[in-house]
Amino acid sequence: MLKSKPQSEYICVMRKLAARSLITLAAMTTAMLATATAVRSQPNTTTSVEITRPQKLETPSSKKSSYVKMFEDMAIAPRFTPKVIELRGISGGIMETQKKSERKVTETGECIGFVDLEPDHKITLTKPFRYLKLQVKSSGDTIMLVRGPGGSWCSDDVSDRNPEIGGDWLEGTYEVWVGSYEENTSFPYLLQLTEQP
Repeated sequence: MLKSKPQSEYICVMRKLAARSLITLAAMTTAMLATATAVRSQPNTTTSVEITRPQKLETPSSKKSSYVKMFEDMAIAPRFTPKVIELRGISGGIMETQKKSERKVTETGECIGFVDLEPDHKITLTKPFRYLKLQVKSSGDTIMLVRGPGGSWCSDDVSDRNPEIGGDWLEGTYEVWVGSYEENTSFPYLLQLTEQP
């Protein structure tokens, strides 16, 4: 039969084991810190890696592009085809249309709403037009500012809640902004150009 050791002996053994564990833990921590310091103190050597971009892959001509062009610029002349040209974009901006146009009212309407700092489109007319109409189609309440040869024109709510400007146009480049009636609102739009009234 085994004699049981007094409880004080067990406590003494446990303390010795705990002390050994702490000493071992301290030694391991010191070794890890020494290794990390040695690594950090190494001179900073950078290796250069050359990255080459893959050659442009040719897509089969039978597949159509899946992206939509937005905020396009263009040049047109009278009797253009197709009969209706559509440009796409997103309305809105942070600048008051009145400040951008430097006018409160134009012959085509009030300068209200908000536009971007830069024009959404630049349309160059290579010859004068006897009649050209710019019309915005959008689900939101949009406005339009056009600036070019002869001045600035604003429009709002001509066709439902969307702007439209039509008439004879001089040859030259016109900057077109499609804005939103309310600040901090944006809507996708189609800007349609047509020679039909």
